[in-house]
Amino acid sequence: MKDLREAEGIPLPIHRVSTGLGQGEEEVRWTVKCPDSQQVVDLETCEGCPHLEHIQRGAAGPESLRCHPEAPTPPPPPGEIYEPLLPPLLEHTRVDELMTQNLYCVGEEMLAEELAELFATRKVSGVPVLDEDERLVGVVSRADLLRASDEEEDTPRLHPERAGATASELMNATPVVVREGTTVPQAAAVMASARVHRVLVVSAEGKVVGVLSAMDVVRWVARKACYAV
Repeated sequence: MKDLREAEGIPLPIHRVSTGLGQGEEEVRWTVKCPDSQQVVDLETCEGCPHLEHIQRGAAGPESLRCHPEAPTPPPPPGEIYEPLLPPLLEHTRVDELMTQNLYCVGEEMLAEELAELFATRKVSGVPVLDEDERLVGVVSRADLLRASDEEEDTPRLHPERAGATASELMNATPVVVREGTTVPQAAAVMASARVHRVLVVSAEGKVVGVLSAMDVVRWVARKACYAV
């Protein structure tokens, strides 16, 4: 256990409390505010306290003392306080409350060259493919049209065999999606089952309304537990 006297003690003023008893008599008490209990106590209480270092006395009586109070116990992290509240929040929170609504979509006829430029300029890893009625029909990813060795490059190079192909020819026609109104735990279960880090959110009409990533869920949980992220 750390010796309290290893740290410099703090000075505390001692206060004189006089109580008139009549006939010119008075009762004098000496008090101090205890830094541990934050209560005003009699000086006699401090004299028996192991945290007391010394009492400074003057001609008129005790003036101040030096004390080594116990280090305050830090409050529990916010997660411990709000943890019981997270399950009901998760149970009733829908993906449309967390999802990103600003995303890039392409038409079925967009060429591979245009897609490669889009990936390079927008720094995205994949885009939804929509039909003429703006309904989701698939997803094209960087891996679908780039050289395998170039997938991490800032300026990706189109695979020769993909040149001239359209989005509808390159796309994955069975993207992982969830419906608008799906709860966060349900969406998390879908991502875990499909081993993906994001899912597209579609309306009842099959139109893309947003995208939800695993990181969106992580950030939301952290913020609900009052952590700054």
